[in-house]
Amino acid sequence: MRGPAPSAAPDSRWRIPHGKIVAPRVPTTFVRRKPLRDLLDQAVATPVTTICAPAGYGKTLLLADWIETTGESDKAWVSLDAADGEPSRFFAGVLGAIRECAAVPDGHRLRDLVVPGDGDLTGFVAELGDAFDTLPGRLCLVLDDVQEISGTRTLHGVEMLIRHQPAALRLVLSSRFDPPLPLARLRVQGRLREIRAHHLRFCVEDADKLLEATGVSLTNDQLSRLIAQTDGWVAGLRLAARSLREVADIDAFLADFAADDRAVADFLMGEVLARLPEATREFLRVISVCEEVSPLLAEVLSGRDDAGAVLDALERDSSLVMGTGRDRHWYRMHPLLRAYLRSDLDRQQPGLAANLHRVAASWFAAEQPRKALHHAMRADDRDTVRELVRQHGLALLLSGDHLLVRQALSAIGVNRSVDEGWLALISALTHLEAGEFTAAGANLVKAGRACEVTPLLRLVTSTYALARGHSAQVELGNPASVAPTRPDLPARVGPGLEAWARLATGWALIEAGEPDRARTQLDAAQRLAGRPDLDYLAMHCRTAQGAVHWTAGRYTAMAAACAESVAIADRHGWRRSPWLAIGHVMLGYARLLRLDPAGAREQAAQAWAVLDRASDPRLRYLSRAVEGAALFDTGRREAGLRLLRSARHELADVALMPELAVTAALIEYRSALLLGQETTAREVFQWAKQRADFPAELSLMIAWARFARGETGSAERALEPVLDASVRTTRLEGWLLKSAMAISSGRRTIARSALDNAVWLAEPETVMRPFAQADPAARQLLVEQIGGFGGCDAFATTVRRALSDMDGERSASTLTARENAVLGRLSLQRSLDEVAVDLSVSVNTIKTHVRAIYAKLGVNNRRAAVAAARERGLA
Repeated sequence: MRGPAPSAAPDSRWRIPHGKIVAPRVPTTFVRRKPLRDLLDQAVATPVTTICAPAGYGKTLLLADWIETTGESDKAWVSLDAADGEPSRFFAGVLGAIRECAAVPDGHRLRDLVVPGDGDLTGFVAELGDAFDTLPGRLCLVLDDVQEISGTRTLHGVEMLIRHQPAALRLVLSSRFDPPLPLARLRVQGRLREIRAHHLRFCVEDADKLLEATGVSLTNDQLSRLIAQTDGWVAGLRLAARSLREVADIDAFLADFAADDRAVADFLMGEVLARLPEATREFLRVISVCEEVSPLLAEVLSGRDDAGAVLDALERDSSLVMGTGRDRHWYRMHPLLRAYLRSDLDRQQPGLAANLHRVAASWFAAEQPRKALHHAMRADDRDTVRELVRQHGLALLLSGDHLLVRQALSAIGVNRSVDEGWLALISALTHLEAGEFTAAGANLVKAGRACEVTPLLRLVTSTYALARGHSAQVELGNPASVAPTRPDLPARVGPGLEAWARLATGWALIEAGEPDRARTQLDAAQRLAGRPDLDYLAMHCRTAQGAVHWTAGRYTAMAAACAESVAIADRHGWRRSPWLAIGHVMLGYARLLRLDPAGAREQAAQAWAVLDRASDPRLRYLSRAVEGAALFDTGRREAGLRLLRSARHELADVALMPELAVTAALIEYRSALLLGQETTAREVFQWAKQRADFPAELSLMIAWARFARGETGSAERALEPVLDASVRTTRLEGWLLKSAMAISSGRRTIARSALDNAVWLAEPETVMRPFAQADPAARQLLVEQIGGFGGCDAFATTVRRALSDMDGERSASTLTARENAVLGRLSLQRSLDEVAVDLSVSVNTIKTHVRAIYAKLGVNNRRAAVAAARERGLA
């Protein structure tokens, strides 16, 4: 490789070390990020690209990786240092790097240029630009560590080069902060592309690769915590990886890493803070008690009238703070830097942090009670915490801040005196949200003893009763009548309290079997909860609206409402609320209806994850019922039925909404019949009869059983009221059964008409599960009729495809060789005795095989088994 030409400078002072003009090697542990490399490759299509981020964000290695990957022939590299403030040295380095590029032909003018000592810089830059104009192709000049250029003449030379930038030249400037160059003008002209810290931050996948390369393995939770602590800062992750190789207790290390890791402290002091004046470091230490500060808050904390100017300068010149929000009037520090400074504050000025937290709590109290509570707890100021909970606790609970209120109550204690009845009421709500019903009930008793019976106390008590599965009466009225009336407990709850009252009323009306009235109340509650700070109530309103849709058979709307409720919970981290389990149960049922048993099981598992032995037994039952049905649909039929049966037994005599009871009963009854377990089926029938006055659904069970026994005539008589049932899925099941009956008696015209009615009923809500459990003859007719269902034909095709996929999972491979042999002989109409003789086994063994065949094929008699076998090509 050629070195700089002897004429590169008139003086030996300007001979450039080769390492300055060669990109560094990429280490073996480097995480190559193609999307980021592609972003850089796209950026250099513009004349100037800046990569600006604080120390340790991987700017240099990103550029080195980009050059190594895309080729170095058209790229010149200069690593800058403090000495490059002298224009002659700077441009000597630039020329030396350019001469290393194969894109510069031998004998080209760029190889003959001479850097002036103290001569005409303007003339030299012009000559340099002219030389670039004669290049045959593009050349990219990378200047690394531009923040080291302090000389105004050198910066002026770079500015002139940019102002008159030749078409063949691309500039890439890497710096810890925006260089003092005309970047604003370049932005307006569209000649600038910028890559900043947020582009360079490591995501979870990148961090996992980095740790893996250094021999460190973390759980998903530990990795997420580390990413949050470092904010994706590459240097922080590398320092953490170095230490993690040596620690035995990873969780303990992560708890203190940001503040106590020596390597992090050394890096921050050596590379970041040491360059700042002591007054600025003190300013940063003081404001480190807050996650974010405004100029006014920073002024109050630091006592500096120029706090806003200091923050602005820190963002502009060092990127140590970052403006946030739409108007960027708030500033935040990098989490690792803030943790280090917060720890440093304790080391240098013990006790000051508590005073600063008190100041912050007072500053936030009027407008931001969440932050005020946080600072008051950090200051261990129990009186302020108590007053904040008394003033804002209810509003915070209505907005979903249960954990914060719970922590505040723990900090002050609520078992002081009768005078603490209000706090006991707040505590009851926090326990209720966590599903801790015993503790919630105890707090309600305390609140009742300490307070007069108010509408608010009645509302909390009714909510408690609803959560426990008991009947409740909720009074509606003016929101002010529900709010606390004591003069020392002002209510700052806005429309939230009325929304809560209407939500509770809606649930009570659902329980009472009045869905239309419930819907009116819930729609009103949803409108009231339309503000961002009431998302918690909006989440519960959508769940309750889903329940109304469920009782009306609007399964698509039910799934949409519950999915929105879960999305709100995910967005805010409200994953432990027992109320959320209702939404997951309904989503699971929707998945069942759409022949997605895996999805149904997943939803049931998520519901079960927030339930415990003290939870509403109805929710426990319904989540287990969905899971049992899903197991049945995946082919684990006996296991599914066992789970359905055990869930019903566990529910015991707990009251269940009749609509839900009959829905679950139909699922279990049908499953028992398909497995030939008539005793269980009769037990389910009696259970449903005692709990729900639903003649059509009970008649459907009778018709199923009679048809399974071959009693087609009496089955048809039992079926008559089913075809006019109020519930869509019941009518659908009835028409499918009528189709099967008509096929069995040779009335194919009636069978086709009945099947058409079934498809017509199923299509609007995409209900497919009944077709999977229908008689094989009806399913075969569906296949034959594809193309004849008119506007529902696309849906019928979807059903056929879904059934085919499910059948593929229950293909011949699920039958043993002996079971296939038995099934083949059953199709020849041989008796079980004859089959036993053919296979040289006992009749009891053949009966065992037959039961297994029925279970695997999802049938309950010989005729259906043979039809199913033929449909699947097994006989």
